[in-house]
Amino acid sequence: MTFPSLSIDLADPAPREPREGEADVLAAAGRRAADWVRALPAPETGRWIIGPLADAVEKAMTSLDPGDRDDVDQHGKGGIDDDTAETLAGLIYAVPETAHWLTPDQQVRLLAVVAAVPGIPRLLANDPGTAIGDGQVARMCAILDHATHP
Repeated sequence: MTFPSLSIDLADPAPREPREGEADVLAAAGRRAADWVRALPAPETGRWIIGPLADAVEKAMTSLDPGDRDDVDQHGKGGIDDDTAETLAGLIYAVPETAHWLTPDQQVRLLAVVAAVPGIPRLLANDPGTAIGDGQVARMCAILDHATHP
């Protein structure tokens, strides 16, 4: 199927040739966000935030392939493996109960990170040419940077 408003033909299975450094930029944004999460204060009950959650943020961003043309799977994960997606999704429900020691500002920033990270692979999976060419991925990376640099 071809959509005239998109920059690439979705029926064409050929991968888009990423610009030099695209994957590195995405990985760097993920590492910065993960480092910020790891630096959050956490009592023993919140170790999963600075451990597995931070690892999931980094894994999701460092494994992105900006040239991949695979559509988002039926669950909408956009190339993120099941374990990583589950870890990222778990934060939304856990913040009120298990992250109460964080300030409201830190909680909002953490939620922004965990929302932006799975959004980037979805953008890339659905239409990498438009997502990158129109600056959508760059804006998501800017959200990550803003959220993690108060």
